[in-house]
Amino acid sequence: MKKILLVTFLLLFPSFLLSYNEKVYKVVIRKDWKPYYFINKNGKPDGFAIELFEKVAKKAKIKYKYIIIDDLKEIMSFFKDEKVDILPSIGISSNRKDLFLFTQPTDSFLVNIYKNKSSKNISDLKDIKGKSIGLVVDNICGQLIDKNLYNRYFYHNYNDLITALNNGQIDAFCYPKPLIERKLDLNENIVSLNKSLKEIKRAIGISKQNFHLLPIFNDALTELKLTGELDNLTEKWFDKHNYIELTKNETIFLILSFIGISFTILVVIFYILSKKRWLVTKDMLEEEIRKKTNALMIQNKRLKNIHRKLKEQSNIDPLTKVYNRKFYNEKIKELLSLYNRYENTFTYLMFDIDDFKKINDIYGHIIGDEVLIKLSNIVSEKIRINDYFFRIGGEEFVILLSDTSLEESKTVACKIKDSISEEIKILDSLKVTISVGLTEVKKDDVEESIYKRADKNMYKAKNSGKNRVICEDDSL
Repeated sequence: MKKILLVTFLLLFPSFLLSYNEKVYKVVIRKDWKPYYFINKNGKPDGFAIELFEKVAKKAKIKYKYIIIDDLKEIMSFFKDEKVDILPSIGISSNRKDLFLFTQPTDSFLVNIYKNKSSKNISDLKDIKGKSIGLVVDNICGQLIDKNLYNRYFYHNYNDLITALNNGQIDAFCYPKPLIERKLDLNENIVSLNKSLKEIKRAIGISKQNFHLLPIFNDALTELKLTGELDNLTEKWFDKHNYIELTKNETIFLILSFIGISFTILVVIFYILSKKRWLVTKDMLEEEIRKKTNALMIQNKRLKNIHRKLKEQSNIDPLTKVYNRKFYNEKIKELLSLYNRYENTFTYLMFDIDDFKKINDIYGHIIGDEVLIKLSNIVSEKIRINDYFFRIGGEEFVILLSDTSLEESKTVACKIKDSISEEIKILDSLKVTISVGLTEVKKDDVEESIYKRADKNMYKAKNSGKNRVICEDDSL
């Protein structure tokens, strides 16, 4: 009897796997939540979350179909009733862990407070206490703005928020930056406060009955990060520097410059074609051309300065003012190329803040942001002008030390570690430390191999007690 059951199981198991693999997963998306989700002019789902999920699904080799829903509350109801399987993008929060399994973070955005440019009495977060704050129903801001400290007024969408602020019905409003910033580009009277309210990490949400998808999706996301495809998607949908972004004054300057250049060319042509009317000597013409050429050179220099400024802005992390992940991807390729061709050595230092999640949970994200800013300032003062300092994740940083031996880099890493633990004194009860992983470029290294080696050493430092530097198998 046991043999018959075993044979039956072996015969039916492949059929079970086949039917399992052929499952069509129900992927729920919001109808209009740009730039994450929207329906394009061809009637197809589009946006950052759609493109990212379709790349992940292709690598995971799963079948799926979209279910389009109007609002988040209905989406949550569908997950509670187990009617859907996957949500391509959702903010990671503790109150959602009962419904979702979250992949590794796919992106993050800043939540800002916006005010009228003319409101001189509001310049910082503390100035909005007791003020009238506009919120959108079921938006993350509802969880961040304490009803006991602020007068909260709820609206249907961000267009209603903008109208209410312009009409003086509210003093300020709260909304996620990437969902509204392009709208605000057309409204120069509304500006954000200098400091953001919070940074929200987002991920793909998976229903708990589909737990087997979690490691598959995480592997696919890791591959997209290492190949730069995720950075390309982020730049496509969120980076306003994909195109030249100028202020109103710079735009006017460019238009006037173009008109001036065109007029100059026409004048020169008119001079040449009108020799019968004016007697223009060779010396006079050369002097006129020299003046116009000098004017064009000055205008060209100013245009180059504007372009350089815009390019630098696209490489800087907005919170810490150090280099961002996009510039890191460019620079690590460049340094590896120089090493392979000319043996220009460098060392790779990776660190993150110990127990940073606890800092955010206990003291709040505003204190967490102050820690990130203070740490970045300290490290920037400790490295040389030819070294490179990047923020590549929430609390994860990388330093590339050019023409530096491993022994010298150990000394630098220890000084940075000690300075951070001694100099960051935001609160008396808050002790900030870092764990550092250090490695040196080796023959045949690629971006992934040197990253994994430094990452492994960093986690050795954490597992060895934190607040230390690990280089290969040595600890300092």
